[in-house]
Amino acid sequence: MVKTKNISFAVGKKNILKNVNSTFENGKVSAILGPNGAGKSTLVKCISGTITPNKGVIELDGKNIKNIGLENLALKRSYLNQQFNLSVGYTVKEIVSMGRFPHYKVYPSKKDDEIITSAMKLLDIISLSDRITNTLSGGELQRVHFARTLAQIWPNSKEEQEGKILILDEPVNNLDPQFQHSILELAKRFAENHNVCVIIVLHDLNLVAQYSNYSIVMRQGEVITQGKTREVLTEKLLEEVYKVPISIIKNDHHFNIVTGVKYNRLENELIR
Repeated sequence: MVKTKNISFAVGKKNILKNVNSTFENGKVSAILGPNGAGKSTLVKCISGTITPNKGVIELDGKNIKNIGLENLALKRSYLNQQFNLSVGYTVKEIVSMGRFPHYKVYPSKKDDEIITSAMKLLDIISLSDRITNTLSGGELQRVHFARTLAQIWPNSKEEQEGKILILDEPVNNLDPQFQHSILELAKRFAENHNVCVIIVLHDLNLVAQYSNYSIVMRQGEVITQGKTREVLTEKLLEEVYKVPISIIKNDHHFNIVTGVKYNRLENELIR
């Protein structure tokens, strides 16, 4: 479980995060959503350890991440950000292998090689193994880095499953709908099967509705609400946050969010 306690982050006089309190549970997908500039990416950078908040505490299973140490944190936490700076000149397999670096004693073990192969199979990129990554499409490269991210926290055994964090910042950018759904489905299954705490920043509200168990809604650096996705995402809240008409159509099996229009349930038509 990850908890942020009163964390704030500022650049100069600009407050990007303001006393953020949030909870992310193991075995579940937690989505962070909100308009541009809400502080979503800054929050996950703080959680990942990429940047340090000006004040407040971030805990992993009750321990301050400052006291865990970077080497140990690298064994527990993987982070897929929006920029891929490790791509030029490497093959696909080399990029995915980088995810296992924190686990190497000196050289990769047989188990490391098995995990690298498993991650590549899961993302359907085995056929690309020897391709230089700067020859790939944006979507293919996204899948390569997602495989690297999974390989980093892939458990060697059942005993290693506890306390793992998978952080994904806009993981489905540049992807066709088929791969958007397959990657988010993989993330959800990884959370459930390995008891991993999955934290995702998403803009697509329907993907949030379909794949997240828990949602944290942000605006101007603050958390304005959080809780079970189906309970906290309401038309009133989303219209207030995104400043557009929004309709939510849901039943026991579906939860669809329509933006930019209102749905007239009596006349069964969309009103612009």
